[in-house]
Amino acid sequence: MILTPPEWGREMMPIPESTPIYDFLMQRDNRHLYNWVEDSKTLICGLSGNSYTLHVIHTRVEALARSLSHELGWAPNSGSPEDKVVGIFSFNTLDYLVASWAIHRVGGTCLLLHPTSSAAEIKRHISITQCRVLFTCRSLLTTSNQVLAERGVLDHKVFLLELPDELGKMPSLPDQAQKTVEQLVQQGSSLPPIEPLRWKLGQGREQVAYLCPTSGTSGLQKLAQITHYNIIANVIQSATFESRQKNGSTEIALGFLPLSHSYGLILAHLTVWRGDTYILQASFDMQAALGAIQQYKIERLYLVPPIISAMVNNPFLFELFDLSSVKSVVTGSGPFGARLAEALRKIRPSWQVLPGYGLTETAVIISVAHPDYMYVGTDGCLLPGVEARLIDSEDHEVDAYDQPGELYLRSPSNMKGYLGQEEATKEVFDEQGWLRTGDIAVFRIQEKDGKKTTYLDIVDRKKDIMKVKGMQVAPVEIESHLAAHPAVAEVAVVGVRDEDAGERPYAFIVRSPTVMTDTDEETLKAELNQLIEGALSEPHWLRKNITFVDEFPKSSNGKPLKYKLRQGLVAN
Repeated sequence: MILTPPEWGREMMPIPESTPIYDFLMQRDNRHLYNWVEDSKTLICGLSGNSYTLHVIHTRVEALARSLSHELGWAPNSGSPEDKVVGIFSFNTLDYLVASWAIHRVGGTCLLLHPTSSAAEIKRHISITQCRVLFTCRSLLTTSNQVLAERGVLDHKVFLLELPDELGKMPSLPDQAQKTVEQLVQQGSSLPPIEPLRWKLGQGREQVAYLCPTSGTSGLQKLAQITHYNIIANVIQSATFESRQKNGSTEIALGFLPLSHSYGLILAHLTVWRGDTYILQASFDMQAALGAIQQYKIERLYLVPPIISAMVNNPFLFELFDLSSVKSVVTGSGPFGARLAEALRKIRPSWQVLPGYGLTETAVIISVAHPDYMYVGTDGCLLPGVEARLIDSEDHEVDAYDQPGELYLRSPSNMKGYLGQEEATKEVFDEQGWLRTGDIAVFRIQEKDGKKTTYLDIVDRKKDIMKVKGMQVAPVEIESHLAAHPAVAEVAVVGVRDEDAGERPYAFIVRSPTVMTDTDEETLKAELNQLIEGALSEPHWLRKNITFVDEFPKSSNGKPLKYKLRQGLVAN
């Protein structure tokens, strides 16, 4: 059985397959769904209050693209995009999107690096992509220079994105050390225009716009190749799905999800194309976020479950600010449980909570709840253009509602593949183009007003990946570092529920019978924690989540049975 979008949500405008993202966002003739005003404020910095209209964005992108062409010797229609990879390693700022679209404007590809990534993770991505140009911010500048130097990138270039909260706090830079985006924009305004991009038919389907780190269905982090067509498709899919309820109206939305994360990235593109106003914050700060809601009369919040958990655990904060403008909360990037939903409803009963589902490999949104067709506990309806099917544990297709199976997806937003990993790409895509998600789902059906509507409900995870604060964490990354310690004979890492982060990694370790046998457990735990914290980013940290065991329950082929380890934790 193939699940398709409900009848009322199937039609959408054609997806342009030969248009760059930036050109699509700036075109006037494709905005028939929404009221689009060129001089309205599109992006507003939640810290400084600075704002960009679409006209300002266009001016800055063109000027920055001219400077990049001048500084790097890149022309829009010559050279390979694979040789024009530019990393963005920064917290959110107004010019983050400007920089990404300027990179596209000269025919380049953006490598998105999360600001909490470890040096080892960044090195790996830079090595794979042969990236030699970075946009970063002052607080991450030392790490950026260090990583590029250690990779032997002698002719590297680093440009600075300036964050309001860094100005005046960070030491001044030597003259000519690194040019800021503002300096590049000023420089570009006096340079001659560069030629427009001239793409052949269908080039948008092939040309990679963003390289997004993801753990995929298993294993070490990979780089998902998200094309221009993928981003445009998901923007159109999402906007079409909501157009029924919005009736051309725009709204003010809060954006503190990292633009380096695929979820934050697609939401930013979506709000710009719809003509919404996006209040952008450098990172999440509870009081700053609530203050921004009050100041800008924000109507929509895009949240992840760990942030909602933090909000409901501090209900007194809701009394300090006027939050009456909020109408809806869209949540994704992790399971949104019934208990958390009920806790939020009790505090803010007027907020309409719209859970959704997506993943980096589908760039990004697959389903979301619709206010007129709510089925509490599910992940909403499929977006236009999405098809879903379920395969059971015996590799048979599930042909009934309310029966679980592994979720397979087909969508115009499905990624091109994993960069440099042909085998991993083949493992995740079948011959008919279905993407294997590694998530266990059921299809639900509900009748309302004589109409039957189908829903997607994610019930479990088959893949060996956990979501920590909305970020994917592969246990194998932690295991490989722990296994290198001489006192560790065997290790298995599982994800456990955590009220604040959604999930946290938990390590089970069999100690070596010959090494460090006289070291007490607490001392060894501290040493292992230090090892992980020095090598991997914060979502991978174990803290107190280490247990020493004599042996693991194992399968017939000798692999640890992680589900039994996880069951033991739940039981205790």
